Amino acid sequence: MRGGVFRRLLVAYIFIMIIIVGLLSLLMSQYLKVYFFNNKQKELTNISRQVETQLIRHRRGDLTREELEKQVNVIGRVTNSRIIIVDGRNSGAAVANTGLDDELERILKRVLDGEKVVRRQQYASELDTYVVAVGVPTGAGKNKGAILLFSPVYEVDQALSRIYEIIWITAGIALAVGLVLVWVTSRRISRPVVELSRMAEQIARGEAVADVPGTAGDEIGHLTRSFNYMKNRLAETDRMRREFIAGVSHELRTPLTSVRGFIQGMLDGVICAEDREKYLGLAFDETNRLTRLTNDLLDLTKLEAGVIRLNKQEIKLCELIDDSILTVCRSSEKDIFYPEVTVTPEDLSLQADPDRLKQVLINLLSNACRYTPEGGRIEIAAELTGSTVKISVKDNGPGIPADELPFIFEKFHRVDKSRDSAAGGSGLGLSIVKELVELHGGRITARSISGKGTVFDIVLPR
Repeated sequence: MRGGVFRRLLVAYIFIMIIIVGLLSLLMSQYLKVYFFNNKQKELTNISRQVETQLIRHRRGDLTREELEKQVNVIGRVTNSRIIIVDGRNSGAAVANTGLDDELERILKRVLDGEKVVRRQQYASELDTYVVAVGVPTGAGKNKGAILLFSPVYEVDQALSRIYEIIWITAGIALAVGLVLVWVTSRRISRPVVELSRMAEQIARGEAVADVPGTAGDEIGHLTRSFNYMKNRLAETDRMRREFIAGVSHELRTPLTSVRGFIQGMLDGVICAEDREKYLGLAFDETNRLTRLTNDLLDLTKLEAGVIRLNKQEIKLCELIDDSILTVCRSSEKDIFYPEVTVTPEDLSLQADPDRLKQVLINLLSNACRYTPEGGRIEIAAELTGSTVKISVKDNGPGIPADELPFIFEKFHRVDKSRDSAAGGSGLGLSIVKELVELHGGRITARSISGKGTVFDIVLPR
C-alpha cells in the first residue's frame, strides 16, 4: 500500500513539475527569441536612418558617390549587415540591377511604393543564409528611393543558443532539486497515511497500539490527532464494555446462585419443611433484586441509546420533592428524621419531565437513607440562580473517599467493594441519575468529606 500511495503522489508531483518547468522554459525561450529579433529590427531601423542621412547629404552634393559608398560600407562592416540603396527615379532599372532574388525584389517593390517592410527570417540566395530584412522608403517624388538592410540570422541564433542552453540547464537543475523535494514531500504525506492504515488493521484484529506521533498543524496532523482520539475512545469503550459485562455477570450470578442453592436445598431435603418458608422469602427477595437490576439495565440502555423522550411540563418543585420523600420514607426501614426541605422561592417551578425528575430525586434520597446512620439527618434545598435551578441533596453519613468521587457515576461502581447485596442496590442508580440529568440539559456533581457526609448538586435549566 505504501508503494501505491507514495508512487501516485510522486508521479503526480513530477508530472506537474515537468509541465510547469517545461512551459516556463518554452515561454522564456519564445520571449527571448522575440526580444532578440525586435532588438535586431530596431538596430537595422536605426542604421537605415544613418544611411538615409548620408544619402540626403549625397543628394545635396555634400558627398560624392564614392564617399557615400565608402560611408555605407563602413556602416555595414561595423554592424555586420549588408546595405543596398536603390534610387527610385528609375525604379524599374534600379530593381533589375540589385541582383536580388525574386522574393527580395518583391520586398523592394513594396518599399518603393512607400511601405516599410520587415522580415524576421528571409532566405537570401545571394548570401546563402537566412537574414533579418528591413526595407525603408526614402525621399519623395523624383527623389523617392529605398534602403534595404540585411543581417544574418545566425548571429541571433548563436546568441539565442547560449541563452537556451542557460535556460535548459537551469530548468534541469530546478527539476533535479524539485524531484528531491517532491520525493521528501510525498514520503512525508504518505507515511502517516500508511501508518494509520496499518494501525487501523491492528485495531480491527483486537491488538493494542500506541498513539501515532503527529504534531503538525496541517490536515495530516489533524487526521493523526483525530485517529488517536478515535482509537483511545474505542479502547475506552471496549474497556467499559468489558467492565459492564463483568459487572452484569457478577450482579446476575450472585442472586441466581442464591436462588438455585435455596431450590436445590429444598429438592435435596437439606432444608427442612419448617425452614422452607424462610428460604422461599429469601429467594423472593433475590428475584426482586434481579427484577430491579433488569429494570435499571433496561432504563440505562434506553438512556444511552437516546430512545427516551422527555415529556416536559411546568412542575412545582415543592410538590415534586414531597412526593419523592413520601415514596422513599414508605420503603425505608431506618428511623431517619423527615428530611429538611428548603425551596427558594416557595413557588419555584421549572420545565421538566416530572416522572424522570422524580426518579432522580428518589435515587438520591434512597442513597442518602441507605448510608445515613439511624437518627441521621438529610437536607434538600432548591433555589433559583439566574436562568437555572439548583437542587441539593445532603446527608451526614460516612461520606465518600476523595479517590472514589471521580468514579461514582460509572456503572456498577460502589464505594463498598464487597458487592454484597446488603451494601446497596445494583450499582446503576447514579449512572441513571447522571443520564437523566444530562437528558434535561443539566449537570450533576458530588461533594463529600469522609466521615461528614455527601452533597449531590443538580443544576437544571429552568
